[in-house]
This record gives sequence, structure tokens and C-alpha cells, in this order.
Amino acid sequence: WLQIYGLSWLVTVAVVLVLKVVSMGRKKFSADFQLMFRLLKLFLFIGSVGTLAILFTLLHLTVGDIFASFLAFAPTGWAILQISQASKPVVKAFGLWGSVKALSRGYEYLMGIVIFVPVAVLAWFPFVSEFQTRLLFNQAFSRGLQISRILAGGKKQN
Repeated sequence: WLQIYGLSWLVTVAVVLVLKVVSMGRKKFSADFQLMFRLLKLFLFIGSVGTLAILFTLLHLTVGDIFASFLAFAPTGWAILQISQASKPVVKAFGLWGSVKALSRGYEYLMGIVIFVPVAVLAWFPFVSEFQTRLLFNQAFSRGLQISRILAGGKKQN
């Protein structure tokens, strides 16, 4: 497991460096070098797709393996973000602060998707609404909340 965690650190650092190269290319390449910048992005895309294709064909990866890899990479990326935030002056000195912000923005989007997609999917199904109605208007549940007196409109006796 230590080898897998170390490999996840290596891959995550490589992704951050690729993000940095792309962001530097966006700043440094003027209109004269747009073709070079687009070629760089094309090579990065082809390399990423090729790497995934090689991993799927040679190592016989499955969707479960991809999910397990995500579970390995998520804490690694979070650790790198926390270490980068703790050492902000050093990270800024190396010029990596923009990449750290981009990575943290990506984590925020990803966590939003992980949290809200199941809620949105469950909201589409009608049985969730029926379950909620049955639960809220169940007598035992209502008695526990003492809401039946409020719904009945009874006045308090002095």
C-alpha cells in the first residue's frame, strides 16, 4: 500500500506540473506562438489518452480499479493542497500558487458533484417524495415532535 500511495504522490505532482506548464504557456505564448501552444496541448491530450489506453489494454483495468485509484488520489491531492497552503510563501516563490488555486477549485467542484448528484438523482424519483410524506405525517413521528397539537390548532389550557 505504501508503493501505491507513493505512486499517487508522483502522479499528482506530475498533474500539477502539467497544469503549471499549460498555465505558463497561456501567459508566455503570444499571438505568434499560438500554434505552438495548441500543439503542446494536443500532445498533452494525446499522451493522456494514450496512457489511459495502454493502462486499460495492458493492465486490464476495470471501472472498479479506476474508482480505487480515485480513492487513492483524492487524499494525496488534498494533502498536497494542505501542505501548499501551509507553506504559501514558499509555493508563491516557486510560482506555483496559481496551480494550487486551480487544483483546490477542482477539488471544490468535485466535492460538490459528489455531494449533490445523489441528492439530485433521488429528487427525480417519485417514491422519495412519498416516503418523505409518509414519514412526516406518521402518527408516531408526529407525536415525537409534538406537532399534532400545532396542526390541530388547539389552544393551550391554563
